[in-house]
Amino acid sequence: MSLRIGEVNRLRVNRKTDIGYMLESDDDQVFLHFNESAYKELKPNDVVDAFLYFDQKGRLAATLKTPLITATRPGFLKVTAIHHDLGVFLDMGIAKELLLSKDDLPLDLDLWPQVGDILYVSLKMKGKFVAKITSKEEFKLKPEHELKLKDTVLAYVQKIGREGINLLTPEGHFIFVHHTMIKRQIRYGMAVEVKVTYQSEKGYSGSLVAQKEVAIYDDANTILTYVIRNNGMYLTADSTPDEIEKVFKMSKKAFKRAIGHLYKERKIDFVNGKTILVK
Repeated sequence: MSLRIGEVNRLRVNRKTDIGYMLESDDDQVFLHFNESAYKELKPNDVVDAFLYFDQKGRLAATLKTPLITATRPGFLKVTAIHHDLGVFLDMGIAKELLLSKDDLPLDLDLWPQVGDILYVSLKMKGKFVAKITSKEEFKLKPEHELKLKDTVLAYVQKIGREGINLLTPEGHFIFVHHTMIKRQIRYGMAVEVKVTYQSEKGYSGSLVAQKEVAIYDDANTILTYVIRNNGMYLTADSTPDEIEKVFKMSKKAFKRAIGHLYKERKIDFVNGKTILVK
């Protein structure tokens, strides 16, 4: 049986050397250094479960330490170091760390993960082991339960796109957050508390803003849509509660907060007692 690189192999101890052991399958051999033997005293014909990887010099080697991921099993890994000319290094549970290349990270260094951040990655082999951020299509974790609307859960930033970000919970739930529901700097691997706001056949959506802010944005979108469709409106901050309630079914306080937000964002203006769209 050939050696399976990037996987745990069941191998037999062939012999002891000055600095380690030679392990073998039916037709291949690989070296196990004493430092990678988990402090076990091995004897010829002992059978061990060894993970096969490439060492610092690119040589095939074995370790009895248990890896956090394998070539067929992606997983969550923690960032241990950052080198802007190379990328970020991840702890995969063995002595050798795994590189996520700068070519697979954004040009904007502010979006790079920091030490201690966590990413769900796959193990790829290109003459050596490298990490790849796992896409939703390649994802293999299957959550044991569904999330409930209004749940607030821990998740990690897995992807940053033009429309928003994809978050991933430790249990394996993907949650999409639109950029309008993000009001702070975000980076890959960052841990966040996200509130689940919607569920469909496509998955979950969520929000990273406080509930009061969510209400402001929802109300602001309602008002902005009205202004666009009606080429303006005659309601302003001076309108009566009854006038506002009749059109928008919201309190005057909520209405004033929402139009204040739209004015601050330079989306509306007030001209001759009328609220108009800023073009």
